[in-house]
This record gives sequence, C-alpha cells and structure tokens, in this order.
Amino acid sequence: MFFTVMWRGVCQALEWFFGLFGFKRDGKFAKCMWGVFSVSAAVSMAIIAAIIVYGVGSEVWDWYDEHFHNCEETWCYENHLIHGDIYFHRQEGHIKGYVYNAKTNEKLVKNVASLEGPLGNDSLVAFSDGEKYGYFSKITGKIIVAPKYERANMFSDGRASVAEDGRVKFIDGTGKVVIDTDMTFKLGYFSFVFLGGYCKVITNDGKYYGLMDRSGKLVLPKEYSSIEISEDHTLWNVRKDNKSVVLNTEMNYVIPPMECEYVEFDDEMIYVMMNDHTLRSYDQKGKLQNDFCIRGFGLLEYETDELMTHSTNPDEENDPSYEPIIETYHPKATARLRSYQTGAGYEGLMTAEGHAVTLPIYEGICAIGPDTYLCTLSGDVKVVVNGKGEVVR
Repeated sequence: MFFTVMWRGVCQALEWFFGLFGFKRDGKFAKCMWGVFSVSAAVSMAIIAAIIVYGVGSEVWDWYDEHFHNCEETWCYENHLIHGDIYFHRQEGHIKGYVYNAKTNEKLVKNVASLEGPLGNDSLVAFSDGEKYGYFSKITGKIIVAPKYERANMFSDGRASVAEDGRVKFIDGTGKVVIDTDMTFKLGYFSFVFLGGYCKVITNDGKYYGLMDRSGKLVLPKEYSSIEISEDHTLWNVRKDNKSVVLNTEMNYVIPPMECEYVEFDDEMIYVMMNDHTLRSYDQKGKLQNDFCIRGFGLLEYETDELMTHSTNPDEENDPSYEPIIETYHPKATARLRSYQTGAGYEGLMTAEGHAVTLPIYEGICAIGPDTYLCTLSGDVKVVVNGKGEVVR
C-alpha cells in the first residue's frame, strides 16, 4: 500500500511536470522521457526505502536485543554462566549487558555494565549500571539491593564493603549496614574483602594497615606497613619497622617477629628472605625446615689465554679469487665454582659439591679466570673475588 500510494503520487507529479512543456503521454518523445523519469524515480524510491528500512530495522533490533533477546551462541561478545540457569549476556559493541534465566528466557537484571561474583558460600553478586552499584542473587537473578552505592566489592564471609556518602561501610546479605567505619572512600584504596574471617583495612592517608574482624573490631591496629594473606586464607604476613611476623587465623604467632627482607607463601611452605639475602623455609606450623635454600644455579665460563684462529670462505661457489676470512678468538673454559641464586636478584658462589663459598650478596657474577670472579655489589660497583670467597681487589 505504501509503494502503491507513493508510485501514484510520483506519476501525477511527473504528468503535471510534463504538461508544463506541452508533452503528451502518447507522444514518442514524451514516452521516452516518461520512461527515463519513471526508472529514475523508481530507483530513487528504492534507495530511499532501503535507507528507511535499514534505519528503522536497526532501531527495532537494538530495542529487541535490549529487552527480549537472549543469546547462548558462540558469536556473542560475552555470555557466561553465573549459577544454575542464570547467565550474563553482552552483545558485541555494547557497553552494557543483562542477566537472564536461560530456562524461562526472562530478563532479570538489565543495563549491567559490570559484575563481580561472591566468594565461598555467599550468593550475592555485585553489579553496576554504569553509575551506581548494587547486588542481585546468583540463585534467582533477582535484585536484592538496587544500585545506590558509589562503589561495591564482592561478598565474602557474609560481608561486603560498599562506598556510601563518601565513606566505607559493610553490609550483610540483606543489604543492612552492619559495620560503619571511619574510612573515607578513595577509589585507589577500595579493595576491602573479608578473607579467613578478617578484612585488611587502611588509614585514610593510605600509609598503614590493620585487620578487622566480622564484628568491626580491630584485631590489629592500623600501624603496619603491609599485611598479606596466604592462598588458602589461613596465614597472615604482617610487617612493621623492618620486622615481619606470621599469624594464623586465631592471631597467634606461627613465626615470631624477626628482621628480614620479606616473607612469602606457597601451597605448603613459608619462605623468609633474611637481611643477608639467605633464604629460609618453614612449614605452615612455623617449624624451620632449611636455613639455606637456593632457587637456581649456573656454570661460570671465562675466556682462556690461548689464542685460536678460525677461517671461513665467503664464496659459496669456491671462486679462487676470494680469500678466506680468518677470525681469532679465545676458547672458553668452565671455572671451578658455580653461581647460585636465592631470590630477589642476589647471587653467591658455591662449589660443585654444593657448599656455599660466599653469602648471596652479589647482584651479578662472572668468571674472569679458572678460580677468579668479578662480582657486582650494586650498580657499577664491582669486586674481584678468589676461589675462597675473599675479595682480592
């Protein structure tokens, strides 16, 4: 009907236009001109109609995708499982996505710019609409706390930190504020998450840390330069005044305060880098296992005094007019001692049998003779060390 009405209107307009020049529709010239104008008008109408259809169709598709479309295909920009039948989907090129139930195809949370799932047995997912933050249930997909916070962290141990009115607060699973702290919200410092029953908190100037329990009580005051937790959330490394201490979840000593460079955890051991750069290992109960650990070693090679030559013929076709190239070099030999590494870029000298000759106090070692070594103390400061570990120059 649209095209019919448009075509009749164009025909009437053309007939009026031709009539101004006295053209008759039954004349040869008029028929020719009529055909040219008709074809041109039809092509123009087709182009205009295509543009209109494309523009309207794009708007309709965007509206449909925003409100009804659920996608589980591989071409989707982002489509991943949250829990059970609850999925998050975001179309390619779109900043925001939505949460939907794949079983009922119901869109549950719209205009989702970002989300962060909970830890452990918690069920609330933090999400943002691009401006504010709230929470929805990963079980049902229903919004529990509408977006109203300046910032929101993941749920863990039944608590989540939020930023409201410029302050850091903690809420429970119903959205009720259970801990109201004196910490000022600062984006660079906002990573307050309960792990192992405690949350690392910080002074407003960002210099010192403390530990807070689930009731909001400070079990460690905010006076430590760093606080780190192990992967399994059972040990805490707390540092103050060049001393480190390792605590368990009951805040009892596992390793008492000691001066050292740093402490690090792995799955089974605690490693302590001492001030002399030696590395010690402890089990997770604090029992010393080894007071001298290494993390690697290497052979040390030096150039001998012997001078040798090597000749090569640059002409692949063995042209006699070309003369061979003669190169001279000093062959290399292996020094008596090896280098070993403990970590943090420090090295020492050891025998082939594994006995340490020097402490790991050097930043680099190279052999300059059968049993003489050039060792870097720091930067460009170097010393010559003999096979007994003595500085000779």
